[in-house]
Amino acid sequence: MRKKQIKWLMALMLTSLFLAAWQYRTEGARGDEWSVPMETMAHTLTQHGASLGRWVIYTREYAHDIQNDADFFKKMAELKQTYRSFRWSFSRTSHWQKAIGKREHPFFQEQIQLVMTVTNGTPQTYILYEATGPTWSQTRWKEAAQHIREKTNGLFVNDPTFYACIEGEFNGNMKGGLFNQASQLLRDFQATPVEWLREESFVSLSAYTGQWKNVLPAANHQKMNMQLALRERLGGKTRVVVGTPIITIEY
Repeated sequence: MRKKQIKWLMALMLTSLFLAAWQYRTEGARGDEWSVPMETMAHTLTQHGASLGRWVIYTREYAHDIQNDADFFKKMAELKQTYRSFRWSFSRTSHWQKAIGKREHPFFQEQIQLVMTVTNGTPQTYILYEATGPTWSQTRWKEAAQHIREKTNGLFVNDPTFYACIEGEFNGNMKGGLFNQASQLLRDFQATPVEWLREESFVSLSAYTGQWKNVLPAANHQKMNMQLALRERLGGKTRVVVGTPIITIEY
């Protein structure tokens, strides 16, 4: 299969699963439960010899009480007042408008978005939160998790579903190939594969593990709450990305 075809299939798979994630009603990783999968993913990849890189925590909530421009700008002013340490910007087109606040920490960045889109003449508004770090550190993660907990507790009315994702890199060729390495990782996650895309230099699997409560629908009425992708790179290195319930980093 050509490289462009593989990339297109990857994008289609990621987009469809991400849309399903927001449409499907699930228990989700609520409260502090989102931090456990992140630590488990980091620990498992490290145990397999991966050097860890970027991590991402992402969540959003539908703001049903924001129905028009007046409501939007009132909420934007409220967010700016509450989160004054964030740098705020505003942009709009004929189809959407958004306010974005960013805050830099020594080892990670936070971002809050207030986004209103118009579909068939009906406005829909969401509050989005994302925290991302360039590299993983178990010690620094504890501090970052506390910041994330405080921000999301104040930002969201309900308990939204959290998405956790981390990437890493293996040095050297994978013994037995990419699919064998992916299968070994799934075993350590106590996960069962549900769907997969397998190519010579790329493998992507969707799976289900009973360790985590967040669940999405997969093919044949099965359920999934984990994605894993491995891609061979130049120099004999292999990039790995793992996320729950889906991957939110481009792979």
